[in-house]
Amino acid sequence: MALPDSEILQLLTSISRELVCLHETDGTYIYVSPNSKSIIGYEPEELIGKNPYDFFHPDDRRLIFERSHQPLLRGEENIHPTFRFLHKNGTYIWLQSDNRLTTHSITGKNYLHTSSRDISEKIESDANLALSERKFKTLFRDSPIGLVLTSTHGYIDDVNEAFARFLGYETFELLGKHFSEISSTGELEENLRYRDSVQKGMIDHYSIEKQYVHKQGHLVWAYITVTVLRDDSGKAIYYLAQIIDIDERKKTETLLLENNEHLKATKNSLLIQNKQLQSYNQIISHHLRAPVSNLRSLLDLLKITGVEEERRELQNHLEEVTENLETVLSELITTLKIQSLENYQPEWISILLTFQKVQKLMEGEFQKKNVHIDLNVTEKELVFVSKEYLETLFLQLTSNSLQFADPSRELRIGVESFSMGSETTISFSDNGLGVDLSRYGDQIFQLKKTFHRQMSGKGLGLFLMKYTMESLGGRVEVRSKPGEGATFLLHFPNGSAANA
Repeated sequence: MALPDSEILQLLTSISRELVCLHETDGTYIYVSPNSKSIIGYEPEELIGKNPYDFFHPDDRRLIFERSHQPLLRGEENIHPTFRFLHKNGTYIWLQSDNRLTTHSITGKNYLHTSSRDISEKIESDANLALSERKFKTLFRDSPIGLVLTSTHGYIDDVNEAFARFLGYETFELLGKHFSEISSTGELEENLRYRDSVQKGMIDHYSIEKQYVHKQGHLVWAYITVTVLRDDSGKAIYYLAQIIDIDERKKTETLLLENNEHLKATKNSLLIQNKQLQSYNQIISHHLRAPVSNLRSLLDLLKITGVEEERRELQNHLEEVTENLETVLSELITTLKIQSLENYQPEWISILLTFQKVQKLMEGEFQKKNVHIDLNVTEKELVFVSKEYLETLFLQLTSNSLQFADPSRELRIGVESFSMGSETTISFSDNGLGVDLSRYGDQIFQLKKTFHRQMSGKGLGLFLMKYTMESLGGRVEVRSKPGEGATFLLHFPNGSAANA
């Protein structure tokens, strides 16, 4: 059986989520749907005959009248006001209404039809979202640390003043740039790897130290923390980077490291100098004690002898001892000159030209012993050292080769050079008698050490060579086998390392 229209209307309006009302043209309620209590707290009969303006929020009445009520009476359509309505519990709720003017088909009288829904939760949610956005924008703009918002593809969507100022830009100059354009290539690969891990959800965030490229072209250090912003489905939509300026801190750290390296170098230099001083004391002990003692003994003998022949013999001995003492003093003066580096002036000098000068000085000895020289260096091969010091080293090495040449074969001397890292190495080799390093390796540069019974010597030449190299901040190595000759490797520091 079909229901009457009135019952159908009652049924539909009671189950509807919207409050359906019919008003006189002045707004007076003449019909209120049964669901009014669940929406605005009033029973329908509590509203019939009353005007809704009594329930509108005072701040909304004029707006409703001017932007909804009057336009409806003029015949305008699609009026959808949003306003606050007094709930029976004393609070105001937000309603959104679809309003239209309707005319009775028989009487021709006009009425206002409204269909309203409660949007308080949406309004509150939108208000909270807007408040959150305002707070975020305020914090973003006014933050003392740099903040950058980039898309998942790495392009900058927004930056704050702190970050722009850190890199010397205006904020608008950074918008649209890819973050790699302002990043040092040194940490770029690591940065991209971390961003990928965050986007895939493997980690929540990451923090690294990295360098940015300042607008003026130099690099500046920053400590960054990057988090990802996701939508409701969990998809990454933005990266938020927090950037802290640590450039001054890094400069201080670098300075401290440099100072530490300088202190280490100073410590090593002091150790070397202490070692040199001990060796110098050995020189004095070994080289002055015996000649002075001999002089005293000979002078005592001269005082007591009356035989002319004996006196002449003693005088001859005195001359020999004096000459020996002069030699020792000359060697000591040479050592002192090496130890004093105040006037040491290193420069890039040619290895070839320096050795050729020494070769001319030793030309007589080389011809006498028929020495063959193999110079495997070019004029462009340079070493950072004082020319006088290098000449002294070559003289010591050639003298050593001449002294310990193997009489059974022609003496051959070879010179070459090569670079290794921060050092330039000169290799000086000969085919002389050689040394058993397994037996004498720890003594080869010591004073008063000789390794061939048939040869005389004090070991001063090799000692002075090592002493010279260490005074320059370099080092010397020896490779040798009995009967196969010896190779001396002189390692010179390059440039600033030589002055450390």
